[in-house]
Amino acid sequence: MSNVVRSCSARQLFDKGTKRYLAPHAAWKGRTQPKKLSMVDPYELFAQDDVLKSWTSKISSLVRENRPREAIGLFKAMLVSEQRPNFVTVLSVIKAVGLIGGKDMARGIHGYSLKMGFIDSEVAIVTALVSVYSCWDMTAAIRLYNHTPCKDLVLCSAMISACANNGEFWKAIKLLKAMVIYGMQPNHVTISSALSASADLASLNLGREIHGYSIRRSFYSYVILHNSLLDMYSKCRHIEAALLLFGHMQEKDIVSWRIMIHGCVENGSPRKALDIFLELQSCCVDKADELIIQEVIRAYSQLSENCIQQGFHSYVLKMGFTEFASAVTELLQTYAEFDDIESARRVFDELRLKDLIAWSAMIAVYAESSQPDTAFGLLRQMQMANKNPNEFTLVSLLQACFKVDALEIGKNIHAHVIKSGYSTNAFLTSALIDMYCKFGRTREGKTVFEENPSDDFICWSSMINGYGINGYGEEVLECFSNMLHRGIKPNDVVFISVLSACSHCGLEYEGWSWFHSMETVYQVKRNLAHYACMVDMLSRQGNIEEGLEFVNSMPIEPDRRIWGALLAGCRNIDGPAEILEFVAKKLISLDPENASYYVLLSNLYAEQGRWEEVEKLRRRMDTRLLKKVTGSSAI
Repeated sequence: MSNVVRSCSARQLFDKGTKRYLAPHAAWKGRTQPKKLSMVDPYELFAQDDVLKSWTSKISSLVRENRPREAIGLFKAMLVSEQRPNFVTVLSVIKAVGLIGGKDMARGIHGYSLKMGFIDSEVAIVTALVSVYSCWDMTAAIRLYNHTPCKDLVLCSAMISACANNGEFWKAIKLLKAMVIYGMQPNHVTISSALSASADLASLNLGREIHGYSIRRSFYSYVILHNSLLDMYSKCRHIEAALLLFGHMQEKDIVSWRIMIHGCVENGSPRKALDIFLELQSCCVDKADELIIQEVIRAYSQLSENCIQQGFHSYVLKMGFTEFASAVTELLQTYAEFDDIESARRVFDELRLKDLIAWSAMIAVYAESSQPDTAFGLLRQMQMANKNPNEFTLVSLLQACFKVDALEIGKNIHAHVIKSGYSTNAFLTSALIDMYCKFGRTREGKTVFEENPSDDFICWSSMINGYGINGYGEEVLECFSNMLHRGIKPNDVVFISVLSACSHCGLEYEGWSWFHSMETVYQVKRNLAHYACMVDMLSRQGNIEEGLEFVNSMPIEPDRRIWGALLAGCRNIDGPAEILEFVAKKLISLDPENASYYVLLSNLYAEQGRWEEVEKLRRRMDTRLLKKVTGSSAI
């Protein structure tokens, strides 16, 4: 999801450019040529001014009406008629070029501005060009900014905003500091852009410094600045500060409410997000928009139970938000998360204008559910509606192929991927590798991997996992080493694949070597899944006592996976009864509703003749209404 708030963009700042006063040195230069002006007839001079104003007015009007191509065409006609434009005309043309994204035209108008001397005399022109270049060439924007000797507040603010919007966060902060050092006072727009940068850096200390500076400068009356502060505190995981600031805001706009609801959702406080939404409904003149509705639906999806049917779905229908495909897509995905596929499909069917994202989302829901075959039926309906599947749709369909044991369909999708030119898409390549490897076709998976040489991590991860699930431990280690040699940094997920393969293939030395290097060499923090792999490795080697000692020394609390791996080892090699009893009791405490653990412990007591213990366990099972499931195993 895109950022909920961004401070005033460079282009918005450019709109203010025409309100600047003429630079003093330019005005003085104009007065040093009286002889040249005295040779022009006054009536002719005024007539020329009227003609210039007419051209400029028409061009500016076309830009305001979002007709940039016509504006540029009129500018060309103006040049053909040998009418000399002024800097205001050129400003409008630069904005038109920015609207259509014409790179060559941007360079052309830049060159024309240089030729006319506007780059040196009019900072507004530089600001406009920085705005346009920042959309696709930050290097050119920064170079132009650096080569401008006389910078004003609007240009500096535009450059900071451009850096913040293009991921050059530290550059934005450095520019702000340079402004202050050289005595130029930032305004509330500048500060908002800097706050946006510190938010994306997740730098709470930096954000607090800027907050303090804004208080000293008495910027607290600007809603845009408050919104940037809310966004910064939310992204820095300090939701309490954001809520406190939000509560003290005397003036809020719809963006303020949206940021606060989004911040609560992102920080795992769905109940608070819903409370704020109710407050918005009761006290705010501004009504919720579709973006807020999407955030509220996301809040409902984070709850432990499906509460969205208790009124909110009716609200969405009543307020007409079912006309927005994005809101409906979020709603059906929420139903799917609670395994309510029927409601998800009903919501989808009620959507009048289904876009490609909605179709793809519904297909993904079926692909990940217990009804994967329905995904293919929905694909046919999608095609009948003249919607062609995109990369995301095809990824979901490939996932469904394995569930319905449809290798041939998967191969057809692979052919379609090649034909449609999607072969370079990393997600599709990864999905194809996964599909072939899950069918045991590692050779085909390797072919897909090698035909699409990429430094994309997910393709390497899929190939490593594919080798692992098929028991090719040596190939896992070779592929992993090749990935590291390519300079691709591993994450926690790929280490799970490597350690699991080492465990299943008996590569004990290699497994411990990679386990110990995770944090020391690659700065990847170990989690429960990694420890489970190592416990499984020890159990498979028959080292039950060593495995228990390892579990007891873990820096994090072991879960069912850890104890389950140790239990499996005990059962496979007929391990020590006291350890088996200890582990079974641990599992019962962690999962008291799982009858298989009671049965296992009861059988152990029966083998030892401990009939009183057997009776106690049976009474506990009866109390909890637990019954042994036929064919069930605790391992």
